[in-house]
Amino acid sequence: MLQITKARLGGLRRIQLYGNPGTFLGRSKGGKKTTSLFRLNPSYAKAVGFTLRKEIKYPKKSKELAEFMGIMLGDGGLPGNHQLTITFNYRTDREYARYICDILKRLFSVNYFLRKRRKNNGADIVVSSSNLVDFLSEQGLTKGNKIRNQIDVPHWIKRRLEFQIACLRGLMDTDGSIYLHKYCISGRNYQYPKICFTNNSKPLLHFVFGMLKRLNFRPCLSGNNVSIYSKFEVRRYFKEIGTHNLKHKNKFKNYFYNLN
Repeated sequence: MLQITKARLGGLRRIQLYGNPGTFLGRSKGGKKTTSLFRLNPSYAKAVGFTLRKEIKYPKKSKELAEFMGIMLGDGGLPGNHQLTITFNYRTDREYARYICDILKRLFSVNYFLRKRRKNNGADIVVSSSNLVDFLSEQGLTKGNKIRNQIDVPHWIKRRLEFQIACLRGLMDTDGSIYLHKYCISGRNYQYPKICFTNNSKPLLHFVFGMLKRLNFRPCLSGNNVSIYSKFEVRRYFKEIGTHNLKHKNKFKNYFYNLN
């Protein structure tokens, strides 16, 4: 009888600590308690084959985070619950990829690896972190296909002008381009630099178009492109908004080589 009482008391104490294993709430409580114990002893967790979520830094809302969100909206993606990818051209954008990797370190303190494709110059920055995917989802990024979901800029960015400008820079540095527009009139050749943002998400196109107008540019929206045609406005864009993409910066310097 005494043994039965002790067993019953032990069972009740276990339920008190870990929850009733026969209910969802009990299993959840038990799982959290076990995870907490494994975090205190990660070597034991690894020995028994338990995988812990990687800890990350959770940054406050800032211009740098807003720019990173623009980068993700442009060339980034959340293909699932556990991974982040950012696509870049390995031949032309390696310097910019290093800049993105530095942002990942500063904002989130996460590790990454580069995945180069065999058949072309494409490559990906890859971060495996469920915590980071969850955080970015909470900040307004959407998992899955960006075009099908018609992604938009998160609301918290739209509430502050400095965040919107930073996000605009991230979008333009990834899905934007600067090139020399050439044409001929009456046998005479003309050329001038042009900025073009291309994306298949209508909300992003309208964000870029609206932001440029708000900043007193004269953009043109046509199909999946937002363009700045005036060389004076191209110059002003690089002066006021700027770029962290060395490829864009070098092209700008080549077109306006006489700038100090």
